[in-house]
Amino acid sequence: MTVWLPSLLALLLAAGLLWQWRRTRQRRQVLQSEPLSEPERTLLETRIAAAAWMSPAQRARWYQQVQRFRHGKRWLACGGHVLDEEQRLLIAGLACLLRLQDGAEQQPLFPEIRELLIYPEAFLVPPLHEPLEEGLELVDDAPDERIGEQGPGQVVLSWADVEAALAGDPVNVVVHEFAHALDEENPAGEGAPPMPRALAAEWAEVMGAEYARLQRHRRPPVLDKYGAQSPGEFFGVVSEAYFQQPAALHRHHPALFSLLARYYGLVAPVA
Repeated sequence: MTVWLPSLLALLLAAGLLWQWRRTRQRRQVLQSEPLSEPERTLLETRIAAAAWMSPAQRARWYQQVQRFRHGKRWLACGGHVLDEEQRLLIAGLACLLRLQDGAEQQPLFPEIRELLIYPEAFLVPPLHEPLEEGLELVDDAPDERIGEQGPGQVVLSWADVEAALAGDPVNVVVHEFAHALDEENPAGEGAPPMPRALAAEWAEVMGAEYARLQRHRRPPVLDKYGAQSPGEFFGVVSEAYFQQPAALHRHHPALFSLLARYYGLVAPVA
């Protein structure tokens, strides 16, 4: 009997872990299907300006997407941050602005992102060691300070900068990082997230022209020069501009504004 005891204990432990995993999964599914409370809806509509752009159908879809996101992802507080439900709700609300297209609620919601790490403010990441030539490395010992980062399976955010975006700052770190997550859902092309085929040709033409334009300008009037680094960063920057500065984007980049309005399915007011 004692020979089988370790195996029996291991089996019981595995069964217990499996039961716990299934119970957690079922609980998440229940929470994802529950409607937002009235105070939660009021908070989203009060703090997130783009809520005013939505039709009743889009607002209902947004609420549904927010619940799927809030309860479908793993949340981790880092660097001494105290993470509460209001912060989760508002971050989910900003991220889900990117997934309000018709039928989006029937599709996976940022499937590659499993967890969010939230810092109280800008955070430091280890320096990159870039190869210089064979056998040598260019070493930078200074850590990089960042307000957001998107990597395998996760998005990292500074809460102070999320709050700044909610207050109207041109930089929206949530939109930027989740634009990257959308972009990576289409591995065939950087800066070209999944989209209807009817939009693809215009997307390539307009985005290509505007990206080249940003690279030429020393001081662009609306778009952050950071977007000139790559097509992927450009998509992140123009998405920020669409949600944070729609009138200015429409005035200086009307073709880009029109393209993003059709892609996101959410038409920003420009008057």
